[in-house]
Amino acid sequence: MFKSRRFKGVSNAIKSASSSDISSGVSSKMFDVREISRYGMKGQVKAFAFDPVQSLLAIATDAGEIHVYGKQQVEVVFTLESKAVVTELRFVKGIYLVALDAKDSVIILSLHSKKVLAAFFAPGKITCIETDPSLDWMIIGLQSGSTVIYDIDKDCISPVRIENLQKLTLPKESLSEVVSLQWNPRDYGSILISYKLLTVIYSIVENKIKQQFVYELLPGAPGGDQTGNLQATRYPEVVQSIYHPNSLHILTVHRDNSLVFWDANSGKLIHARSLFETDVNVPRQTQDPGPIAQSRVIQVNWICAANPEYTSLLIAGGSIGEDDKCHSLTMIDLGVTPMYSVSSYEKMGAYYASPKQQKVFPIPNEASVVEFLPLARKSCYFGGNHDPGVVLVLLDDGEIETILYPSGSVSYKASLFPQSISWIRPTATKCVATSVPKRLWLGMMSSTYNKDFLLKGGGPVKKPLRVHDTRSSLATGHKNGSVRIWDASHGELDDSSVFDVSVSHALNKAYGVAVDNISFASETAELAVSVDGGDVVLFKFQANQYFGAAESSNDLEIKLRRFSLNEVKDLLVDIQDRAPRKLREGFLPICAIHANAGKISALKNSNVGFVGIGYEDGTLMVVDRRGPAVIFSQNSRTITNERSSFITSIDFSVAEYGDDKYSSILLFCGTDVGEVLICKILPDTSGRFAVQVIDLLKTNDQGPILAIESTSKESSISCSATIAAMQELSKGKPIPAFTMVAGYNDVRLFTAGKSKDTHRIFKYPIATAGQCFLRLPAAGRTTSATVIVCLLTNGDVKVLTVPELRELYSSRLPMAVHSKYIKESSVLRNGDIVVRVGKWEASLLTVLRETVSDLEKSNAEACQPATDDLYNPALRISCRPQVNSLQWARGSIAVKRSDLDQLFGTDQRPFKYKESDIACGTISHDPQEEVSNTHQLDRSATEHAYKSPVRHKTRSEAYGTMKSFSRALENGMDSLEGRFNDYATAAGETINGAVEQTGSDIMKGAFRSKMGF
Repeated sequence: MFKSRRFKGVSNAIKSASSSDISSGVSSKMFDVREISRYGMKGQVKAFAFDPVQSLLAIATDAGEIHVYGKQQVEVVFTLESKAVVTELRFVKGIYLVALDAKDSVIILSLHSKKVLAAFFAPGKITCIETDPSLDWMIIGLQSGSTVIYDIDKDCISPVRIENLQKLTLPKESLSEVVSLQWNPRDYGSILISYKLLTVIYSIVENKIKQQFVYELLPGAPGGDQTGNLQATRYPEVVQSIYHPNSLHILTVHRDNSLVFWDANSGKLIHARSLFETDVNVPRQTQDPGPIAQSRVIQVNWICAANPEYTSLLIAGGSIGEDDKCHSLTMIDLGVTPMYSVSSYEKMGAYYASPKQQKVFPIPNEASVVEFLPLARKSCYFGGNHDPGVVLVLLDDGEIETILYPSGSVSYKASLFPQSISWIRPTATKCVATSVPKRLWLGMMSSTYNKDFLLKGGGPVKKPLRVHDTRSSLATGHKNGSVRIWDASHGELDDSSVFDVSVSHALNKAYGVAVDNISFASETAELAVSVDGGDVVLFKFQANQYFGAAESSNDLEIKLRRFSLNEVKDLLVDIQDRAPRKLREGFLPICAIHANAGKISALKNSNVGFVGIGYEDGTLMVVDRRGPAVIFSQNSRTITNERSSFITSIDFSVAEYGDDKYSSILLFCGTDVGEVLICKILPDTSGRFAVQVIDLLKTNDQGPILAIESTSKESSISCSATIAAMQELSKGKPIPAFTMVAGYNDVRLFTAGKSKDTHRIFKYPIATAGQCFLRLPAAGRTTSATVIVCLLTNGDVKVLTVPELRELYSSRLPMAVHSKYIKESSVLRNGDIVVRVGKWEASLLTVLRETVSDLEKSNAEACQPATDDLYNPALRISCRPQVNSLQWARGSIAVKRSDLDQLFGTDQRPFKYKESDIACGTISHDPQEEVSNTHQLDRSATEHAYKSPVRHKTRSEAYGTMKSFSRALENGMDSLEGRFNDYATAAGETINGAVEQTGSDIMKGAFRSKMGF
């Protein structure tokens, strides 16, 4: 259609009178690359732990980092010197975090000082550990079968050592390691120790075995999985042993998936079962046909409700047909435990054989379950299993799933946890940052403020607030079809909210919904998202007309059937009625674009109502949101002459083309071979808009085109298409502009319709590029200047002048980056760069040296190391549960904490850390004390706490209205309740009359319902 025009290669600046230097006044001293915030985490998650009292969550990764999270965005990162992977984490006394690594070293971290206090190597290979949230000691099981005790407060190993008790009891059997350890939940004078064939209750006070348990399968007994020689006597190995919360029963879990319940006092076997069979230890005359393939039970937790006598078992593994993989959890709801003193063994056996209910919680993920972590609510005791409402599930690929308990529902709600954890719930597949007008952003963010976050501990440190007209938003797309939009500068804010958008719900699909493209039109609060399956969904921020509406089952069924898009032949599908019923306002689905043209290669939602979509089959489509309607659809391969296969970048601008002497809406489309296709968007006689292809240029030596942006030659401001820019079209004023095009390893500047250009080639490929607009004080007024910021795949940051493309500043990123992910980075207009560092990590940096008005002072303040607070000394740990009167009567010996010091032989040693003195005053020893904690670190924090926005009486006076409006914006509390005015079109009119509302009307429309305009 067009003959592709090649520009002459120009390596140096074109210096002519007509060239405008829009970087005038900018010096290299204004730039300094430094990090502002960090998101996500480095490396794959390997272990986690939760402290219900301090309400903190710790996560360890294989990169040698331990992240501790608290309320909102509180986060402290401990970087360990050892490169060994942390395999287990435990909170102790609220102030210590104990980490065990793969090289058998134990590391003690302080949540108070946020430092590593101690590290020591255990006297042997560690196979299991046990801690109690209120006790100083850690019990360590070794491969040799010995058990040693480590005093955390005093940093020493106790001279008391428990030898291999299986060797003493079963001397003919081979040596066994310690496979499981647990304190008695009501008596810290005894410990439950398991070896491969033997489980014992060991009394620390009496230094002897109080009871022992051996699981024997007689000939003919099927066992848990019916494997092995069923006609011989078998002794399935123990893999775990746990106490009932009342300590009267114990459960041993065996290699053959047998779950065996015992009386802790008499040692009698009460009942043996698997997930699917009961009485599996009883010989049978006729055997079931062959063993059933099932996964191994890898973890069992004995969970109790607020009343510790109401219990359930949560089990990972043991499912049929899963082999070595585990993709579900099983809950056995046991109900209220029968009274021990009046219940026979037969009655107790029937209780465990016939639970109230048994439910399977499917984990919708291809990865296998590694372990799970209940988040207790009532207390920190009973192994952290006291009345959990949420269970975190760690998968072998490092992702974390969130299960609501006891319903078993999977929740992906982003606001439950801090932003960094969002990167692994589930894995982020796309990362995009956008500049948003500050006032608009504050109002939008306040509308989605959530108080449902699960972590309430810690306190954020105050950080210098950078002053910009725009905020930086960060959108992450995830493999489950969700999009989450955060304030990228969360480290600067006290409260942070998140927009949670479900594309999979809008499409009614569970597969092929991994997000691969996101485009956020920040000035009109519109969102376009594409998924792996090739569908595009358009969203708009507005009030939800379906909020709180009820649906009949028949209506819902009809709508769900209609939502099988694979069978829909329509290109545009109205999905407005798929808005979540529980969302008052937010990003609501408008339309799904179902083109069946393959995956999306480029996606751009403009701020003037047009959406550009590039498909991998070469199709270029333009959708007008007014309607909506497809106003252009053509295969780009039929237009280009350089064998372009598909569109890779799209941008909309308002600028002059050639010698038109007026401005137009221009659509720039970059291709995979370095071509740029230029189109005009014009009003049609039918009242709609039409797209007219007007030019084709070979701009870059090598594709793909990564970024396209335009800047005014005269005012040095962005020519991006906005409502305000469209307003100016009615004046017929031409806006000559430079258009920047970033290719594989070069940047080109050109003027649309003309041949003047500059060109710069880099040694390394470009990851991303963008224009940065600076404010320069000059003679009592503020002027603006434009520079181009290029991020290269090797981590170099280049700042170039416009139009000369002279290198003004060069630096490197302060962190190592993964070449696979760095291309998902974004350069923003305020000088911020959001860099995707790795699979689960991104970083916000700025290239500008100043932070506030005072350049050097603010920079110095920003560079001072400051970390969030974690430990709250005002929080008390309730008294440890105690044995009941029946157990006292049976001869249980009362043990005091001071007695344990003497028994372990560490009573003469002084405390080594100040943390010990701090923590001692926070632990209650009075069973009658009612502990009531509030997670507030200081009084000043409550004075400035967030207050929910309320509707005030309408003010008739203009002064009152504007005063209220100003205060609401200042506090960021106003909610966007009204819709943005729709874009106006008129049949037969010129483009100059296409938009009738003024810029002030837009602001009024955005806030009118809240502010009473």
